[in-house]
Amino acid sequence: MAKPVSWKPREMHDVIPISLLVICRTLNLWLFKCQYIQLICIKRIFGGGMRLEWIDDILAVAEHGSFQAACEKRNVSQPAFSRRIRQIELALGVALFDRSARPARLSAHVNDQLDRMRELSAGLRDLTGALRDTEGTRRRRIVIASQHAIAATSTPEIIGRFADLDIDTRLRSANRDDCLAQIMTRRADIAFIHDVAGAQEIPGSDFLEIVQIGTEALIPVYASDHLQALNQSYEKGELPVIAYPADVFLGQVQRRFVFPRLTRLGRVRPRLETALTLAALEFARTGFAVAWIPEPLARAEIAGGRLVNLSSTLPSITMTLIAARLNDTVSPLAGDVWERIRALAQDV
Repeated sequence: MAKPVSWKPREMHDVIPISLLVICRTLNLWLFKCQYIQLICIKRIFGGGMRLEWIDDILAVAEHGSFQAACEKRNVSQPAFSRRIRQIELALGVALFDRSARPARLSAHVNDQLDRMRELSAGLRDLTGALRDTEGTRRRRIVIASQHAIAATSTPEIIGRFADLDIDTRLRSANRDDCLAQIMTRRADIAFIHDVAGAQEIPGSDFLEIVQIGTEALIPVYASDHLQALNQSYEKGELPVIAYPADVFLGQVQRRFVFPRLTRLGRVRPRLETALTLAALEFARTGFAVAWIPEPLARAEIAGGRLVNLSSTLPSITMTLIAARLNDTVSPLAGDVWERIRALAQDV
């Protein structure tokens, strides 16, 4: 993160977060991905000026497409809303919007942080509600962190296994590292994530209780009505693919277990990079490129004939679906849920 030119540490509490940033970056600790750690550092560096309403202002523009629509959603006048946006940019020392476009749109580097901002906004609201809950009305609730693809496929069935316990569940969808960070910082009770044999050890596994609750295949899929175009690319010695970023779990799986096995087919051309499996699935539907998708996510489309499973010619990978929690969890409610999950694991 670039420092404003005029920045100077005023007090010891201004220096500590920067030291934390340096140490975490140097050691490449996954804990640095924790959104709360980053927010604390940002608030210290900028004198505590980062506010929840600023995050919500940025998200409003992202979700509604323009300043005008966003200010209506936020129930403020457009001049006042524009002043607030400029105040955020002044505090951060960077432009957040491309104002050359009409309407103005978020800069690319801000778009990259939207998922993290949504998680921060939701987490801070959850914390506020918990602190106000003097009567304990929220106690019969657990928080589950789930990888995006699992949240859309297996998680509903798993949650159904403990529906009779009369428990409210908050589901947070995130990438694998962020799911683990939520467990380690006790912002979630249980995480559902993928793992692959031979992949890097799960960060923080010494502190976690882990059970296997199923398996899923990561399969290559493509639009059935565009196979001719794919064959033409293959004849030219090129395979168009949708890649996941190298810093997310599925991206690491692709680079370690999938792409090396594709060299016999010619040049692998990553036509698109996205961290979202649902986005990769949509692009595969259009015939844009081959996407590797968890099989349950593509099952209905394959059965309906819209997508083709290319596992007979391209590599597929078996992934383990696991549940994880801190091994010192003391919540009786989370314990009851965990026992149901363990029972599910015994059926595997």
